[in-house]
Amino acid sequence: MTMHANPTRMLGLLAGLMLAAPVAAEPDIAWGGELFADNCAECHMVPHNDEWFKARADAGNMGSYDSLRTQVQGCANNFGLPWFDEEVEAVTAWMNQEYYDFE
Repeated sequence: MTMHANPTRMLGLLAGLMLAAPVAAEPDIAWGGELFADNCAECHMVPHNDEWFKARADAGNMGSYDSLRTQVQGCANNFGLPWFDEEVEAVTAWMNQEYYDFE
């Protein structure tokens, strides 16, 4: 008995797999700002004010969106924040919009 690929069946399988693939949602930037205000601003706004963040961004001390995300994740870990990836990504996106403007 020889097995032949059925093109219709293969297309159906491929379509099903594509629909099942996870789609990354855009981060909720407003929520990121709220999370930052509630969990980060107490330490990072004194003496880390807007000028400090902008100077750090201008000096290249934060080199990429990925390095910013790593820093946010590190802070969350160090301070025992029970954040999932969505919280880390939201805060990263907010900080990027406010201070860094990475592509």
